[in-house]
Amino acid sequence: MTTTGSDLDVNGRDRLCLALDLPDRAEILRLVDELKDLVGYFKLNSAFTLHGPDLVRDILDRDVKIFMDLKLHDIPNTLAGYGDAVTRLGAHVVTLHTAGGLEMMRAAVTAAEKTAAELGVERPKLVGVTLLTSVDRETLNGDLNVAGPVEEEVRRRALLAAEAGLDGIVCAPSEIEPLRPDLPDDFFVVTPGTRSPGNDCNDHKRIGTHAEALAGGASLLVVGRSVHGAPDPRRAALGILREIEGVA
Repeated sequence: MTTTGSDLDVNGRDRLCLALDLPDRAEILRLVDELKDLVGYFKLNSAFTLHGPDLVRDILDRDVKIFMDLKLHDIPNTLAGYGDAVTRLGAHVVTLHTAGGLEMMRAAVTAAEKTAAELGVERPKLVGVTLLTSVDRETLNGDLNVAGPVEEEVRRRALLAAEAGLDGIVCAPSEIEPLRPDLPDDFFVVTPGTRSPGNDCNDHKRIGTHAEALAGGASLLVVGRSVHGAPDPRRAALGILREIEGVA
């Protein structure tokens, strides 16, 4: 029996993003077709490396939004090239690492704005990754040799992203509420690692529930295995939408 959303006012669709970290191109497109009425954004990272711009175009043809999770981090001139390229491709959201600094981030914004003006289109939202949700204090202080608590480093990088003219950040659910007063009102806050209560955290270390993220002020929830790895992906997506509707 097909699971439908007829009993749900799906206002939360544009706040839900599905990460399609899958190697099979046909499976990716099948999931988009199956879930596009429930999921507003579809996120590509390793799948883009495998299948390239044609996959992006095929997904865009299905009237959904593309989140290119490229986590760009390079010299400013290279980021300017990426800003141009992702705008021409039609991406809606693109990530870059705040660790690259102000000049790097500004180069991406400037190039994307220039290309968007030339084409007469809206440029992608450029979103800065603060710290990966797999990084805890031990990793931050040890492997990365950055002193202090994770929350302080996330704040520093979030403010840097805003200063650079980015449209938003990626951070963990618990970090949103303390940051919100110091960020632009329309800042686009992406939260990976959100879960329904009781679900496995997988390789994320800084996590929270969908409800906690939304209550803190998240703009977009990114889910992956909890949906595409479920026996019934539609039922799983509908369950998350009900959680979103309960908070929104």
